[in-house]
Amino acid sequence: MCNGMYFPILPIYDSKNIKNAYIYPISARGVVTNPYIDDFIESMGTYLNFVNKDKPSITGIFDLLKYLFETDYIFLNWIEDIPDRKNGLAQTIFLLILLSTANCLKKRIIWTMHNKISHSYSHLLWKKVIFKTLLKRSDRIITHSCEGVQYVENILRGSRQKIIYLPHPVKNRINKNNIEKKFDILIWGKICPYKGIVEFLEYLYKNNYQNKYRILVIGIATSKSYFDSLLQYSNQNIIIKDDYLSDAYLQSIISQSRVVLFTYFKSSILSSGALMDSLGFGGKIVGPNVGAFADLAKEGLIRTFNNFDDIIPILNDELDNEYGSSNKLELFLRDNSWDKYAEKLTKLIAP
Repeated sequence: MCNGMYFPILPIYDSKNIKNAYIYPISARGVVTNPYIDDFIESMGTYLNFVNKDKPSITGIFDLLKYLFETDYIFLNWIEDIPDRKNGLAQTIFLLILLSTANCLKKRIIWTMHNKISHSYSHLLWKKVIFKTLLKRSDRIITHSCEGVQYVENILRGSRQKIIYLPHPVKNRINKNNIEKKFDILIWGKICPYKGIVEFLEYLYKNNYQNKYRILVIGIATSKSYFDSLLQYSNQNIIIKDDYLSDAYLQSIISQSRVVLFTYFKSSILSSGALMDSLGFGGKIVGPNVGAFADLAKEGLIRTFNNFDDIIPILNDELDNEYGSSNKLELFLRDNSWDKYAEKLTKLIAP
């Protein structure tokens, strides 16, 4: 595994003096919650008091002003996407001021770097400014992939001492029942351009593979135009659905699928919640050779590809070899639970 820097074990947990923390984002917009944030709060709640728990914001990062003087830790996730939000420029300026003054205010900034850069290239200049400021001003940078450690060091020399590498935590939800397989390939999650789904389906048609596999593409589309561009590739063997996936629904379709395929582009991805959910449900996974996918491939838990030409022989091999969950997977799920993650992280973010 990679050698992200580890720190002295100085516990921040004291039952008589639990410190306060603020976490971003908790948004009141829409009805779909972020499972990563929910799981993070639940697991870390043993060690920290999240002052904005169950208090969704309608003002973005400005919401922090209500809690700033009672907060010790500020946890930031996907914060580089702020320029795309309502009043994005004003939020961006406030964020940059906050990052520049946090040390004087005695606030510890803990940034989880989920991606190399925002998946959306709109307002890219501001996003790069935020990204580089986070690298300089964060007290700790959490990454869920080995590549993230080296990526940060390449951008900002000497920053390795503040980087924490921990695999993305995962829940063990394997269904060990023998379920009939309805699909050869499942592609699931938010349906958007950076995931390369259109390009993969186009590749299948160009190489006359469009009827070779039973494929289900399912998730919430980020735009009607992008979803329409997918629909042109649907046929009797390729089913494409714009649909919300509850945990129960997801468990069901992963159990009915022989392979879970991720066709993500490599340019921005470092880690993936969908990857870890698929692993936790016991799916056989094929994904790009990048970030957390590459880490899991080195552990022998998934298969990876470098380009679409690699995918077909890998898929054929996986489809020809049926097997259940391995002992290696069971150990990984045990050692990387949310509770274990919270215990480790609590020690590593201490001053």
